[in-house]
Amino acid sequence: MINIISINTNRQLGGDNGYTLNGQWMIYSRAKLLCSNNFSSTGIYPKKINIADSYGTSGSIEQITNVLTDNIFFFGWFNKNDASTQPFIKAEVDSLYSWSIKGGKLIIGTSPDELPDINSSILNAKWGYSLTKVATCSLFPTSQGNASDIFNGPFGNVPSVNEGGSLQGFFNTVPSNSVILAREAYGSPTLYLDCNTLDLIAADIDVFTSIGDISSDSNINNNQDKFLANVIVFMDKLQDPPVIMNNENLLICQNIYSTYQWYLNGTMIQDANSQTYLATQNGSYTVEVTLDCGCKIFPKENIVFIPNIFSPNGNGQNDVLYIRGENIKEASLSIYSRWGEKVFESKDITKGWDGTYKGKPCAAEAYAYYVTITFTDGTFVQKKGNITLVR
Repeated sequence: MINIISINTNRQLGGDNGYTLNGQWMIYSRAKLLCSNNFSSTGIYPKKINIADSYGTSGSIEQITNVLTDNIFFFGWFNKNDASTQPFIKAEVDSLYSWSIKGGKLIIGTSPDELPDINSSILNAKWGYSLTKVATCSLFPTSQGNASDIFNGPFGNVPSVNEGGSLQGFFNTVPSNSVILAREAYGSPTLYLDCNTLDLIAADIDVFTSIGDISSDSNINNNQDKFLANVIVFMDKLQDPPVIMNNENLLICQNIYSTYQWYLNGTMIQDANSQTYLATQNGSYTVEVTLDCGCKIFPKENIVFIPNIFSPNGNGQNDVLYIRGENIKEASLSIYSRWGEKVFESKDITKGWDGTYKGKPCAAEAYAYYVTITFTDGTFVQKKGNITLVR
């Protein structure tokens, strides 16, 4: 099942009220996505689509934090100059961006004339793009676009697609960490994947509407129809950011990616280019991977690393036992001897155990640790295990 969230067209009852999946300009786009000949176990793409029309009132997108991040969010477009439009406030856009950063997938169909009350501090600056208006514009795939499901997917090859209406345009600014999937005739970007958020952003919403030539039934009839359906396939198949698992200091990057590069405390580890890495030092480990879409990204998950051995021998290497990780807000660490005596306790992540108790060096042996960690997103974990002190 593919779950698509679309902003309810009730957000703009007057004017065009149609640039979202239950609006007047997307009636047939919706029909194609819900058609079992296209999306179902027996369709061209073997997953059924469910569409939820939501967030139809100003301020409501702040509730997006409760939505699973495996959903696709179709943003749509609303005329900022229409008096019936319920404005998108900054807190909504901030909440949506935060949801996206945590793994949520967005399709943003924008326009040179954007959302109600839009300014550089709300939507375009949040995602880091800006647009230029032109009379007519099209999307011609780049080499990376041609290699994607968008332009060569299960619904067929798409040599180009049209924008539409009076607000066509191209991007004059996109984030540096992006994959350009289409350009207009003179080379400026018209479709890109933001590798920071893994969101797909088109320069004109009408690539998805009947104004841009979506055909008037539920069938896949032309290039515009193929593009619409292939975009959903692309987003559904888009690889998730990496998650690191720690198995007795063997760090494992879940899922298979095109390339891997491990880092310790932000510094590249030479020749650490496989799916796993054996951690031998205390510190914060991350891995940069290349997704099959071409994006190079670091994991967005909460990470914690506690070594199973440390050596407080004064050589300046691994002398202190610290909790290290990503996105840690608070942490408490307790260390116990094999006799059950507490030899160290701290609730300050900057303070680690130096291998002493009451000012005297502890014996070189195994100790038990207990850790409680609270992350910046409010989640917490409790971990326990053994640490061996060597000298």
